[in-house]
Amino acid sequence: MLSLAREHAQQPTREHARQPRSGSNVHTFRPVLLERLEAENAQLRGSVVELALQIQALRDANRS
Repeated sequence: MLSLAREHAQQPTREHARQPRSGSNVHTFRPVLLERLEAENAQLRGSVVELALQIQALRDANRS
């Protein structure tokens, strides 16, 4: 999972490198990137919540 996160973290950099420094594509690229990062952020937050619940369940099971 960590390697997948690293791959996703590097992806925008590669895509940004392909975009021209001037022109209309730059203006459309930033909102798309932001939207993508916000979606990934929401997914990661959901994963954190899931993991926290699993950890709590394991702790509760060990106490019994």
